[in-house]
Amino acid sequence: MKPDVPMDRIILPKRDCPRYKMHKYWAAKPWYVISEYINHYTKEGEIVFDPFCGSGVVGCEALINRRKAVLNDLNPVAVFISQNLCRSPINLEKLQDAFEKIKMNVKDEIMGMYKIGGSCEVCGGTLYAKHIIRGPASKGKWIVEARCEKKHGRECRVRRYLSEEEKAHIEQLERLKPAHWYPEDELPDGREIMRLKSAGITRVNELFTKRNLIALSILFNEIQKISDSAIKELMLLAFSNTILHVSKLKSEDLRPMSANSYYCMEDWIEENVWMRFENRFYWHWGVYEGKKETNLLIGDYYKPTGEFSELKGDKTFMLMNRPAQKMSKIPDSSMDYCFTDPPYGGSIQYSELTFLWRCWLNMKNDFVHDEIVVNDFQNKKEEHFEYMLRLAFGEVYRVLKPGRWLSVTFNNRNPKIWLALLNACEGAGFTWVNAIPQKPVCKSFVQSWTGNSLKRDLVINFRKPTSDKSYYFKAPDGQCVDDDVDIDDIIISSSINCMLRKKEVLLSELYEEAVIRWMSQAKTIRKRCAFDMKAVDACLKESEQFFRREAPDGIFYSFAHDPKE
Repeated sequence: MKPDVPMDRIILPKRDCPRYKMHKYWAAKPWYVISEYINHYTKEGEIVFDPFCGSGVVGCEALINRRKAVLNDLNPVAVFISQNLCRSPINLEKLQDAFEKIKMNVKDEIMGMYKIGGSCEVCGGTLYAKHIIRGPASKGKWIVEARCEKKHGRECRVRRYLSEEEKAHIEQLERLKPAHWYPEDELPDGREIMRLKSAGITRVNELFTKRNLIALSILFNEIQKISDSAIKELMLLAFSNTILHVSKLKSEDLRPMSANSYYCMEDWIEENVWMRFENRFYWHWGVYEGKKETNLLIGDYYKPTGEFSELKGDKTFMLMNRPAQKMSKIPDSSMDYCFTDPPYGGSIQYSELTFLWRCWLNMKNDFVHDEIVVNDFQNKKEEHFEYMLRLAFGEVYRVLKPGRWLSVTFNNRNPKIWLALLNACEGAGFTWVNAIPQKPVCKSFVQSWTGNSLKRDLVINFRKPTSDKSYYFKAPDGQCVDDDVDIDDIIISSSINCMLRKKEVLLSELYEEAVIRWMSQAKTIRKRCAFDMKAVDACLKESEQFFRREAPDGIFYSFAHDPKE
């Protein structure tokens, strides 16, 4: 722990972990980065706070490192995932028994709906559809990929067109009504949800084939019979992480919501519900392996409470479902460190993208008013986003002890959103100290698909001043803070420094380095010199100092001449 020294290095990647793959959620930050920051800024027994906890990685790493954790998120799905991630220890025998009981009671009924003709060439066993390409692009010629239950690997793989008899069996199922409850909620208006409405989908149940809806309702009904609440929630976690994969949002080539949007593809597939649910439970990234890992790492250190005062005793974990701008349950100057990943303007529409899960899990949908986001359908512009973000970081400032640190992970291509973040944090009273670029644990769809997308997040370190103002900002060596600075100065100086370290650099990296240099300037300069990636490209392109190369994986810059000459 070095409380007076900011973290100033890039954390090297480590392998991913089952505990953080149990359920999909957006923008999860690398566990090893969070762990290093927690250990740098705190000591054992101190309290780590995250007001935008998402999937709960900060809380889990705090517990693993024997710190106490206070987590919060407005979205009930985030709270649900965080709770199931951090809860420990779990009786693994009970967990496995619960799954096996579900398997005994409903597997045959569900799998029977996916049975196809023919037999396994390896063992002669019955074949079941793993998935069927059924989207409009198939023009009625449905292609099935099938397996037998023994899963012999590629030797057992069957891929062919469905016969007319097999299609007739599916059409017969489509005329049935599910015997158990399933959600029929009407889709609300929204930026991402309008993609579905334009495709003719207006209700949640219309995102599924009738066969998959029947199978999901059978499975959900069986999970509801589990009496142990902790075990039931973990089964619901596996169920929830099954839902997207068995919807019309998935194709063979694209995972559902990969681009942070609702997109019903022309070649959507119908997946086998039981096969996917079993995968989400027993897969090496599934619920069973994830809880085996948290049992080992957290053990019995997890001691939950609903009252902050009990954290002064032996309690170690508090989880809230509130607006980040309304943290009234937390006393002033009570937190030792805050690591958080706030909303990125309008980049990820959390309330819209989690609607499908909330409907299946019977969660509330009345929190949108307090959501911090840029969204025209909610009448929330950049100005409203900054206002709400300032209220949230005002609460972080209030609850953090004087002299302690706030680390914010962030990235965005919009200069207005960058200004909103900095204005919110500094307007709350924090002092900007530094920013470190950090690669994500894995590339998102957008990062992989778009050559000039942002490839890294910035971890920005702020500090709450002590009462005697003993800590003050000093510009890093080589960075100017005078009033004569303009956009070109910021872009070119940061690019030169970057190219001295690396021969050829992606435009996106040069943009991120320029943003770091821009953040070190005075507030008046920041406002006057805000820029986007296009401005960086235009500036460097016009300069004779640099050589520009376009490639399939992005735009690269290097020195046009040896800088030593």
